[in-house]
Amino acid sequence: MKKLYERNITLSYIITCLGWGRFFIPVLALFYVASQVPLEQFGVIMGIFFLVILLLEIPSGVIADLIGKKNVIIISYGCYIIELILIAFFNGFWIFLIAKVISGVGVSLTSGASQALLYDSLKKLKREDEHKKISGTKMALMNVSMAIVFIIGAYLFTINYKLPAIASIPFTAAAFFVAFLYKEPYKNKRKLTFKNSFLQFKEGIVYFWNHSYLKYIALLTLVAIPPIAILQSYSSAYFELILIPISLIGVIAFVASMLTAYSSKISHKIEEKIGEKKSLILIQALMVIATFTMALMIPYYGVLFYLIVAFVYGFGNVIINHYVNHHVESSHRATMLSINNMFRSMGIFILIPLTGYLIKIKSMSFSFITLGIILVVYLVGLHIFSKNLRIK
Repeated sequence: MKKLYERNITLSYIITCLGWGRFFIPVLALFYVASQVPLEQFGVIMGIFFLVILLLEIPSGVIADLIGKKNVIIISYGCYIIELILIAFFNGFWIFLIAKVISGVGVSLTSGASQALLYDSLKKLKREDEHKKISGTKMALMNVSMAIVFIIGAYLFTINYKLPAIASIPFTAAAFFVAFLYKEPYKNKRKLTFKNSFLQFKEGIVYFWNHSYLKYIALLTLVAIPPIAILQSYSSAYFELILIPISLIGVIAFVASMLTAYSSKISHKIEEKIGEKKSLILIQALMVIATFTMALMIPYYGVLFYLIVAFVYGFGNVIINHYVNHHVESSHRATMLSINNMFRSMGIFILIPLTGYLIKIKSMSFSFITLGIILVVYLVGLHIFSKNLRIK
């Protein structure tokens, strides 16, 4: 039995690499436009995509805690396969909207389940203290995979605009079948019924509400992490404004992904050296610095400030996910992780349209400055709220 739980760790690495074989991601907007989905409709689809994730985060965590993380991961990759088939062989707004809604269901299902299954496997092996290290390795592999995808995906798009999506199908299908090899580390005695789902949901909310530390982490995730997604979303336009040639954008994206991989890999060493409280302060401080320095729009050298974002993305995600896992019981693990991910999705859903609106009426620099001010005011308020918490 011990070997099966150890195998879960290896399988988690493999599925992470296979799952990121999504070659259309680096050319996502261009891919949609080429598939007869104009940019304004692309924005609508992405907005609905994030809304689906936001609405389903907690219910999906409840389902994962009831029917098992393994089953939910399998279903999620089934959703991704359906999405890929639709966008690879069909065109048009409605097809792509349906595909993205299905993908949103898949994302919400796997967001908490994959993390929970890994931690529960380590708990069975009595190796929870290795979670930061193993989670960091997993995220490092994800970002190395992303870096490779950035290069190959862009090249495939130049050959045929549908090729990136077609090439993604076998990788996602492989991840789907590999997921069947997982050994479920924790089984809930309750069966999946409407009554039990509601009871699990109610208990999860009460559990979350009664744990101040989990509320603190969720509130930190709400505003401290979404700016990473925002700054990355507008990175190509930012590079253009700081006079970076288009030919170098792919290289910068590759370097950023590798830096994220490196920060993920060493995150446990940093946290062990400076402690839990200082690690959280470091994440917040670096995000504020990155946001304000990127707002300066310094030609060429502005790339260095963007790389701060890449570093925080790796380090911050590993540390925050570990803290959530470390402070919850297995029976509520996927639900708590999904609640935390819901706060992140909520922050993205609110701040991305706000950032876009401010760019439209003012400038990108003004938008980033405003984002930085929001960050500072919010984090100061959060610090006042959390001063009575016992954080080592």
